[in-house]
Amino acid sequence: MKTIFIRSPYFIEVDEASQVESKVELFIWNKGTTEPTVATYTLSKKRASTTQTGNVYNISNYAKEFIDIVNPTFIATPVEEEDTNWCYVKIKRYTASTIGSYTLLDTTTYVALNGFTNYIGGYNQNYDVDFLPLITSTETDTYKYYDTSVLAKPYLNFYIDYTDDTDVYKVRYSSGAYSTNVDILNGDAETQYIMKVPVTQEDANYANGNSVSILKNDLKIFGYTISNECEPKYNPLICSYINRFGGWEYITFFKARTENWEVKNKEYQLLPSNVDYNPLKGQSKAFNYEAKQVIKINTGWVDESYNDLIKDLMVSETILLDDIPVKLKTMTTDLKTSLQDKMINYQIDFEYNYNQINNVI
Repeated sequence: MKTIFIRSPYFIEVDEASQVESKVELFIWNKGTTEPTVATYTLSKKRASTTQTGNVYNISNYAKEFIDIVNPTFIATPVEEEDTNWCYVKIKRYTASTIGSYTLLDTTTYVALNGFTNYIGGYNQNYDVDFLPLITSTETDTYKYYDTSVLAKPYLNFYIDYTDDTDVYKVRYSSGAYSTNVDILNGDAETQYIMKVPVTQEDANYANGNSVSILKNDLKIFGYTISNECEPKYNPLICSYINRFGGWEYITFFKARTENWEVKNKEYQLLPSNVDYNPLKGQSKAFNYEAKQVIKINTGWVDESYNDLIKDLMVSETILLDDIPVKLKTMTTDLKTSLQDKMINYQIDFEYNYNQINNVI
């Protein structure tokens, strides 16, 4: 089943000979809920002219309404991701050679992910594959994390179109001579899955890091390297965010942090209650206080592959620091290279995404 990324436009075209108008029906639902029998949305257009008969519909924004991504939750073994992180979109295309007389052309179902595509890749980019890692980093990269029971350990998201229940998907954890396999999908229902696979296991000692490999029928189809970093001086922060593929990604900020407290208010001039006023009351009063906390943090020394992680972080719509919602204040940064910069450290500013004075009504 094709996967599409709905932070970028995805167009459905209807252009048939002698067409005077067209329509598309959108059936949208999340896994775990019932597929609708009545169209969620119906879109229609008349042709522009006798020589311009084609109609184009952008379906991305309609699908985006069914995706609600809040926060990642750590798990000890591979399980499904929350169903609200993605959705199904079934499209029925219709054409009409006379007004109101529609003929069904075809029906196509997509898996919609809350990711985006790159301009250079062109129009209507999608993946029609059985297995898709929803992570920015590649097998040649090494991810650094801080091993502590206090912080939630990261996991990796994978899309699997499980159309043959004889296939067996496993994750293999390896560290030195130690190796163990854990089933991901084995004889399960023939459907689509977005799995979350932890980067390490609780019952194994990965003091020096480990590798994570995904196996399909005992053949390796994906690999990832984990490095467990020791940080004796600072308190590392895990930044969780949704990347370009619509999956959870993580960056551990190991080094120094600086926190600032920012306050805004509105000031009004007071009228005295009497000619003989009380001088202790002052002549003005501030109302409607807003308090924001800003934090500046550093990755520590990282390799050049972190450039892609930083780029995805800076355009992410969902970001958390240690499971607390934040928004980015850093709007520009140099993408560093080992050739020019030698040692690479990224310093990023975040603002906690709420008023410190609770004013929710």
